Amino acid sequence: MRIHPVLLLAFAFGVAGSSAALADTTVTITTNGVDCKVPPPEEVATPATPSVPAGTAAEKNHNYALARANFRALADGGDPEGERLYGLLLMQKCTGIQDKDAAVIWLTKAVDGGNAVAQVNLGDAYMNGEGVAQDDNKAFALLSKAAAGGLPAAQISLGYLYFTGRGVPADPYQGMVWTVKAAEQGMPAALFNISHGYFKGQGLPQDTEKAAYFMEAAMQRSTIVQRNRFAENINSVSRASSTDDLRRAAERARRWSPGPGSLSDVLDDANRARARSAKN
Repeated sequence: MRIHPVLLLAFAFGVAGSSAALADTTVTITTNGVDCKVPPPEEVATPATPSVPAGTAAEKNHNYALARANFRALADGGDPEGERLYGLLLMQKCTGIQDKDAAVIWLTKAVDGGNAVAQVNLGDAYMNGEGVAQDDNKAFALLSKAAAGGLPAAQISLGYLYFTGRGVPADPYQGMVWTVKAAEQGMPAALFNISHGYFKGQGLPQDTEKAAYFMEAAMQRSTIVQRNRFAENINSVSRASSTDDLRRAAERARRWSPGPGSLSDVLDDANRARARSAKN
C-alpha cells in the first residue's frame, strides 16, 4: 500500500475545428488497459445562450458535442470557468475529442484569469505529466496556492507531494497537515490516507484501531468508485481488525462531523510521530 494522491478529476482534451475530417474517423483511446473506441462527436450549433449548467448536464449525459459547444463558446468569450471546463473536456478520455496539449493551454488561460479550481487541475496535470512534461516544481507552486485558498483537492495533492518529496523536500508531517485539512472538509480520499498513515505508521504512530476508525469514516462518505480505488487499503485494515473492532469503529465514525479542528487529535499524533523520528 502507499499514500494515494488525490482522486484526480477526469480530464478531457480536444481541438475544435477539423470536424469534417474527424467525422469519418474512430478514435481509439486507451485508459487503464481498456480500449475506448468512440466516434468523434459531430459538431452542433453554438447555443444561443451557452452556459455552464447546460454544458455540465450535457457532459454528464455523454453528449460531448453539446458540452463542447457550450464550454467552447464560453471559453472563446474569455470566461475563466468556461476555459477550465473546456480544458477538462479536452483532457478527458473516451470522449472522441481528447487533445491534452490544447487542454493545458485552456487550463493555463483559466489560471491566468484567476480561476482557483483551474490551479488544481493544472497542478495535477504537471504532477502527472498530462499534456505537459512532468514538472513537480510547477505542480507544487500551483497546488500550494490553491491549497492555501482552502480547496481540499489541492490540499490532498499537496500532502501527497510532501509525503513523496516531489517538488519539495520530503516531510511526512507537512504531508499529514495538508491531508488533515482536506479530511476536515469531509474528503474521503484524505480520510483513507489518514487510515493508511495509522495502519503503516507513516506520518502517524502505528495504530490499527485508529486505522479502522478512519477507514470507516472514509467508507461512509465515499462512492463505490472511490472505495474500489482504495480496496487494497480497506482489505488490509479489515483483515487486521476483528469484527467487533470494525463495528465499534463504524459506530464512532457515524458520530464524527467534518469541520475546522475536528481532527486536531490527528495532528497531535503527527507531532508525536515527528518528534520520535527526530530522536531516531
